[in-house]
Amino acid sequence: MFDDRSLEELRRLMKARPALEIVAPQYRRAAVLIPLIHDGNRWSVLFTRRAENMASHSGQISFPGGAAEEGEPLDRAAIREAEEEVGIRPGDVELIGRLDDLVTNSGYLVAPFAGVIQKPVQYVIHEAEVVEAFEVPIDALLDPAKPEVRYVSFRNRQYPAYYYVHQQYEIWGLTGRMLKSFLDLVWQAV
Repeated sequence: MFDDRSLEELRRLMKARPALEIVAPQYRRAAVLIPLIHDGNRWSVLFTRRAENMASHSGQISFPGGAAEEGEPLDRAAIREAEEEVGIRPGDVELIGRLDDLVTNSGYLVAPFAGVIQKPVQYVIHEAEVVEAFEVPIDALLDPAKPEVRYVSFRNRQYPAYYYVHQQYEIWGLTGRMLKSFLDLVWQAV
C-alpha cells in the first residue's frame, strides 16, 4: 500500500537515481508531469484524456505536458503545461524527481517529472487540448496483474506496449511506458 512512508522512500529513490538525459537536437523537447495527488485518504496519479482534434495522440490518455518553449527549463515546461491544461497551480507542485527521457514516434524527446500535490485540486480543463482529467489510485495501478503487455502495429512492425486498464480507461503508448518506469520505482518504495 502506498502511503506517506512510501512517498518519503520514493523521494529518496528518485533523488539517488539520476535520469538518463538523451542529447538529440533533431527532436523537439517536451516535458510531462506525473502528478501524485493526495486527497486526504489516499494517493492517486492524475491523467488526462486528450482532445479528439489534437494533431498527435488524439483521444488518448496522457499526463499533463507538452512542448517546451525556446530556452525554457524542462521542469518548468512540465509545470507550466499542467497549469495550462488542467489548472494545477505551479506553487502547489513539489517536484520529487525526473525519469529517463523518451523519444516518441511523433518526433519529440520527452522528459517526465514526478510531482507531489498535497492540496485539493480544482481542475480547470483547457478543452482545446484536454477533455477530461481523472485520478487513478496508486494502489490500483500496483495490482500485480498490471500491466498487460499487448503487441501494437506501427509502420508494419509489431511492438510490445504496456496497458494499464482502470474502469473505462486504457492507459498505453508513451504514457504506459512512462507509467511503467515510474511504478517500477514506486514498487521499490512500498
